[in-house]
Amino acid sequence: MPVVGWLPTYRRAWFAADVLAGLTVWALIVPESMAYAGVAGVPVQYGLYAVPLAVLGYAIFGSSRQLFVGPSSTVAALSASTVAPIVVATGANVVVLTATLALVVGVLYIVGGLLRLGWVARFFAKPVLDGFIVGLGVFIAVGQLPKLVGVEKTDGNTIRQFIAVIGDVGSWDWLTVGVGVASLAILFVLAHYLPKVPGALVVSVVAIAITQLFDLSHHGLAIVGPIPTGFQFVPWTGVTWDAIVDMLPGALAILIVGFAEGVAIAKAYAAKYEYRIDPNQEMLAYGVASIGAGALQGYTVTGSLSKSAAADTAGGKTPVALAVVSGMVLLTILLIAGVFEYLPEATLAAIVIAAVSGMIDFRKLRRLRDAHVVDFWLAVGALAGVLVLGILPGIVVGVVLSLVLFIHRLDHPHVAQLGRNKERTQFGDLDEHPELSAVPGILVVRFDAPLIFANADAFTDAIEDAVDRAQVRDGELPTTVVVDLEACFEIDVTGVDALLHVIRLLDQKGIEVRLARAKAPIRAVLEQLGAAATIGADHLHATIAAAVDAADSSEAQPRSEGND
Repeated sequence: MPVVGWLPTYRRAWFAADVLAGLTVWALIVPESMAYAGVAGVPVQYGLYAVPLAVLGYAIFGSSRQLFVGPSSTVAALSASTVAPIVVATGANVVVLTATLALVVGVLYIVGGLLRLGWVARFFAKPVLDGFIVGLGVFIAVGQLPKLVGVEKTDGNTIRQFIAVIGDVGSWDWLTVGVGVASLAILFVLAHYLPKVPGALVVSVVAIAITQLFDLSHHGLAIVGPIPTGFQFVPWTGVTWDAIVDMLPGALAILIVGFAEGVAIAKAYAAKYEYRIDPNQEMLAYGVASIGAGALQGYTVTGSLSKSAAADTAGGKTPVALAVVSGMVLLTILLIAGVFEYLPEATLAAIVIAAVSGMIDFRKLRRLRDAHVVDFWLAVGALAGVLVLGILPGIVVGVVLSLVLFIHRLDHPHVAQLGRNKERTQFGDLDEHPELSAVPGILVVRFDAPLIFANADAFTDAIEDAVDRAQVRDGELPTTVVVDLEACFEIDVTGVDALLHVIRLLDQKGIEVRLARAKAPIRAVLEQLGAAATIGADHLHATIAAAVDAADSSEAQPRSEGND
């Protein structure tokens, strides 16, 4: 437990800053957690229930000193997408199923942490995750529009829902629209001009006061309604093993997306404050937090950028700020939860839309378009997957696109032709260093990728193309090809076969092949497969210079039949 490491060294001077940070996050999380409860499809009080044990669990087990783990619009939307079909199929209570999902996610996190599966955060390539997050932000925002304008939510994907809301403008409740738009405007103005002010709490208090003062609930304005003070749990009944099995795909989706998002935030703060986080420890901490949320019948949780940023801006130093949040939310549940009875649904929708507006950042996609076209289209594909197919199918699309991106990059390796300086002491890429010169009669190429099944054909084609270009340029074939393997950190059986195929192919043209700077793991695989003997120990060199000198000092000869 990381708390054992940092708590004994805690400085008394930090306490005031941590308390201030905790109070700041409390002012933000109370209205937001209730708003996200609507996204998760449960009554607002269960958003509060998700907080106390979750944040305390992360404070004890988390490896980040700045990350805030708690209710998130992302996992709230994922939770609703997972639970809704099961509710329809079984008729079980949505609160119980949502809490059960949080427990299942927590168990999966802990198992993953114990098995050291922190690498699952890489299931989403960064460009694909960017596109998915933008799409998820649009999905959540559009899902809140009916509450913002006072109409019933329709079925269908995000695009159809948006068209339905806009097309039903004649049915909008203009009192609801006024409250919602005013709430949204206040939130954006405060965020822009007074970012340290807890806008969600301010707009909630103002909306409650105005609603009560003008009795707006009797004029058609939808409000949250009675909220019990204290914990009001639903009996844990109606959950079957079949329902739990049906939850597993959604639970895995929450784990992958929630963990990728949370770890990215934690890594950013770790880099800022110059310490390291442990992804496997983070999985354990997220697991404890999710179980804590589920135990109090809340929805699952993950890392939150907005609340982490609020705590950091307020000067928070350690997870003691999380303990303050836990205590304050507990007091809110026990003493003042009923105050939020007159909170307009439109204001809650505005809080959600304002919170996810930061996710809808199309500048990320524009940056991808400017930097790398393939990355851009994969991000657009992930975005479209969410908007057209829904969240869970969108995650499958995202994972598949990440694998496509991975394979594409392996299948299109960078192959550089190297030249040397006048002193013949250094070699470099001729495209990057035009002052270097190609070695007469010797073609030196560097393969900047692992040589495996995904790019074995690309390796063969690249070497053949380089030889052909050298022949066109010099008017004759090179006598030797030196393959620099410094950037090749892995080779598999298919890669070895491709390497031997190139050697045989060039041998037929009277060109010998020499390998330079092959790392120990590469040499070990070549030895185990018998390829090292075929290549010849005298054709494996520690440096490029040694390979070139060896080629210069010997005449290019066809390989013997034994080598073939």
